[in-house]
Amino acid sequence: MGKAAKAHRAKVAKRNANMKVQEKRMQKLWQEAFEEQMNAMKEKFAAMSGETMSGLTESIENETEETIQEESEPTESVSGE
Repeated sequence: MGKAAKAHRAKVAKRNANMKVQEKRMQKLWQEAFEEQMNAMKEKFAAMSGETMSGLTESIENETEETIQEESEPTESVSGE
């Protein structure tokens, strides 16, 4: 193998190594962006779910309190006497 062939192989190897580095860098950036979006969506869903659940639990608690108060109030019986 001649001197030119060795130089060519070295250039190709260097080019391939640079391409791999760039590919890994892009994959890492894409993965980070994907994870960031997923976390944002999870937080948004949790907030939506939390609002719904807190609204439901508040209304259920209020209804329960009203029912308990109604049951604990003494009722006067009306009689014809």
